[in-house]
Formats: sequence, C-alpha cells, structure tokens
Amino acid sequence: MNKIDITQIVLLILILLSVNRPLLKKGRLIAKRTVVVTVHSLSKLLPKNNQLVVFGGENGQGFRGNTKYLFLKMNEDKQLQCVWISRNSEVVSFLTKKGFQAYKHNSLKGIYHQLRARLIIHSHSINDDFSKAFVGGAISYNTWHGVGLKKVWGANKNTFSYKVLHERSKLKRYFGKFVVKTNLAKRNYVVSTSEAVSSYYPETFLVPDNHVLQLGQVRNDVFFKETEEDKDIPEWIRNQKVILYMPTHRSFGKLETDINSVFDFERLDQFCEEKGYTFLVKRHMYSSGNVPTRFKNIIDISEKPYDPQLLLKYSDVLLTDYSSCYTDYLLLDRPVLFYSYDLDLYLKKSNDMYFNYFDVTPGPKVNTFPELIEVLENSIAHPELYRDERKRVLDIFYSRDNQREVLDKQVTYIYEHVLNR
Repeated sequence: MNKIDITQIVLLILILLSVNRPLLKKGRLIAKRTVVVTVHSLSKLLPKNNQLVVFGGENGQGFRGNTKYLFLKMNEDKQLQCVWISRNSEVVSFLTKKGFQAYKHNSLKGIYHQLRARLIIHSHSINDDFSKAFVGGAISYNTWHGVGLKKVWGANKNTFSYKVLHERSKLKRYFGKFVVKTNLAKRNYVVSTSEAVSSYYPETFLVPDNHVLQLGQVRNDVFFKETEEDKDIPEWIRNQKVILYMPTHRSFGKLETDINSVFDFERLDQFCEEKGYTFLVKRHMYSSGNVPTRFKNIIDISEKPYDPQLLLKYSDVLLTDYSSCYTDYLLLDRPVLFYSYDLDLYLKKSNDMYFNYFDVTPGPKVNTFPELIEVLENSIAHPELYRDERKRVLDIFYSRDNQREVLDKQVTYIYEHVLNR
C-alpha cells in the first residue's frame, strides 16, 4: 500500500466520521451508560459502613433545604459519620472550614465514601446530587425539594425514565430499565407531605407504596421559629414590607419570555412607592432578560445566596406562576397571587400537572400587567381574601401533622426504621 492509498483511507475515515457524528454520539452515550450500569451493579457488592451517612442536595450545587437541616441535626450524633458530597468546590470549602466532612463527588475520598455509605440522603435525584454509579448498594432517602404541580421523573412523558417504562419494544424496554435503575439505590424511600401527594409518588419516583413516607418538609421548620440563619437575610428585607416574585422555569429556559415584556417596571416602581413596599425578584436560573437597576423599589436578588424559605418567611405577599414555592407559603397564611401570563403555552409545551391548575391555586390569577396591579392593590388592602381557599389547598398538600416543625420526627424515623438503630 503506497502513501497515496494511506492518505485516501485516512481522508475516507475522516469523512465517514464527519457524516456519522450522530451515530458516534449515540455510540459514546451507550458506552458511557454501559460503564455506569456496570459500576452501579458492582457497587452493591462492596460492604457498607453502617455508621456512614452521605448527604447531598440542590443538584449538588448548594448547602440548603431539607438535607441541610438533617445533616446538621444528625451530625450531633457522635456514633454516626455524616459526610456531605457536592459537585461545587465552594460548598465543600465552606463546610470543611466549618469543621464538617465534605468532598467533591468525583474526588477519591468522595468516591470512597459514596461506595461505603449505608444511607444516602438527598433532595433531588441520585444522579443530580451524587455520582450515581457509586451508590447502588446504599439505602436512598429522598427528601425531595418541594410539593409542586408539575409531573417529574416516571410520571413525566418527556423524561428518559417514562419513555423507557412505556417503550413498546420489549428488548429496548429490557435494556433501558438497567439505565433507569442506576438512578435508584438498593432500597429507596421518598418523603411526602400528605395523602394526596403520596398517591402519585410511587409512579413518580418508582418506589413501592409503603416506601413513601408522609413526614413533611424539614426546610419549612424555619417558618415556625427564630434561628441564627434568620440573620442571613438583610435587615432591610426583614423590616420592610415585601412583595416577593418567585417564578418557575419554563422547559429549562426554552419557553422563557424576557421579564421586561411582562412587567411595566416604571408603573410597578410607582405602585410600590405609593404603597410603601419593596418588590423583590428571585428568578429561576433559566430566566430571560435583566431587571432594570434604576428603580428604587424593585430589587433583583436572584444572584444573592439567600435561602428561599427565609425569603418566603419575610415576605408579605408572594407573586408566582407555576412554582411549587406557593405550597410552602400557604403555611404562613399570607396572600399569594398567580401571574400566569403564558398559561396556555405552558400547559401545552411544558410539564404536565398532577392537579388541575385552577383547583389548587388559592389566589387571583391574572395574565396581564394592568390586572396584576389591580389584584396587588386589593391583596394588600384585604389580606384576608382567599383565606378559606388557602386553607383548603394547604390541607391538600400538607396533612395537619405536617403543618408544623417536622425535623425531630424525621430524624427519629430514619434512626428507627431506615437505619434500624
């Protein structure tokens, strides 16, 4: 074979690789999934440390929410080794300086502790909060991170899990289930808040009915007591009258509308000046557009590390759309308004919902800015409006015994029924 033949072959291979990039991409994905499935299966064979509990949360990016409070409480038990796993170096550094054990998910120590943990406690999926290949043999305790309307995981027709479980081809469904199971551990629990919520969790999280634990949301305990963390919220927020705008994402940003197109900030600032309120904007990470900085009474705090639950605690009125934050806010019995300016599009293009939107949104629903100003003024003047509706919906999402502090109850359950101590 001469030099020209070799050059032609190399060029031919490069051309074929270029033409078949989608095929190569799919091949790499299959190879990656095969490795994850294999390691996930092998991780079940490794002996577990019965005293080792690994925690994670917030898609591996933060130290807050349900798992944070469980981590702090269970760290008080000197018989346990509690380790926080994160994808964020700043979180690891912060916790290490505080004297806690914390490691990156892909570091040697992080991998070791994930492989050896008896119990993993998380707020999102195993895939989001940990390196899922290493926790196949653990017990999974998923606190979840809200009580929302939108279908997720096994109940959402757009997810990989749903598509695999409803795949017509028996062969594809058989092999696909191996991948789906890598987002599950050896034994799996998920925390619910009421009977109504528990009814759809088995389908959603692919767990048995008796592994749905109706134990509430620990992160809401801050509503019922004063803590040192309250001081993390600036005094000007704690002491002023506040309207909090906290919307959800729309298909991870694909359907987002520029915030300047749905708010007349000039008119809104004037309204807040007249009423003596500050309008706080806590946008989702996928939101579109920038909030103008020239207005005195409108402040975008989206980039601030404020705990969302504490923001809710110090807000007098909540403005949202389809975000699950309002279900927590109902515990405070304060006005909640729904600015659903794109409801038709959202229902068609975004996630399906577990409930009829109009049945479980206890407050005025508007889709234009003039209407918004009108209902804001009415809600400020008459906060008792919709009180009966708020209570009715609260009882759907939160059983009576979960409408109070639940941390001690959850820790006791974990010790007695999950760790069997």
